[in-house]
Amino acid sequence: STGIGAPATIEGVPAGVADLGVFTGVTGNNVAGLPRSFTSVGADTQLLGNFEYRIPLIGNVIGLAAFADVGSAFNIRSKGDQFFSSNFLDDDPFLRTVGFIPCPRLGSTFAPVSLSTLAACNLNSQLALTGNLGLVMRDRRLVTTQELDAAQSLGSFDPNTGLPFGFRQVFLRGQAQTNTAVRLSQGLFDKLGDFRTSLGMEVRVQVPVLNVPFRLIFAYNPNARSNQVIDGFPFFFNEKKRVIRFSVGRTF
Repeated sequence: STGIGAPATIEGVPAGVADLGVFTGVTGNNVAGLPRSFTSVGADTQLLGNFEYRIPLIGNVIGLAAFADVGSAFNIRSKGDQFFSSNFLDDDPFLRTVGFIPCPRLGSTFAPVSLSTLAACNLNSQLALTGNLGLVMRDRRLVTTQELDAAQSLGSFDPNTGLPFGFRQVFLRGQAQTNTAVRLSQGLFDKLGDFRTSLGMEVRVQVPVLNVPFRLIFAYNPNARSNQVIDGFPFFFNEKKRVIRFSVGRTF
């Protein structure tokens, strides 16, 4: 389009210009990759173990219990990567909901996703970008950043466009979809050995009238995982080494 709003066709533009905005899926030869992200996808198998030794102190009313819990969740049947795609929708406003892509040439290192920014920022392209994140055309071809900078250095600008005479801002428009690759083969913390454990003691007081136990639990988690940054992404596990809990009832 020639501006933000309804698309307007520019006559005489070679088809190769529009092809810059044609991207393929994850297995194609012109992939427009969005930043990688991590998400919790669960597992298809889990193993849990609970070991407890009870010590009566005063009959069946007050007692102690030493316990050890261990568990792990992992994938056995679904280790392969999974792929799924959204429906095709008009690029605007759909791509604005996708997020941002790296674009180091800008003052900020990220740009909102659009067909134009994907064409300019993908694979270290040298296509020029305006302040409105549009591409720049001259003589029915898209110009590079170097060509635009050279023209701007001459100091002669069109008051209607804010660009050097003979240059104009254009936007690629069309339909788009997202293709998501869930790389289960690259999963983190999804092996049998990624188990969690808890050791501790419990003081249990049986309430006669209510016939339910009051439980004071002291737990120690020897392999509690600390918060960390992996491939630039922060992971917050909220796992504590020592925990004190109070519970009423037979289940925690």
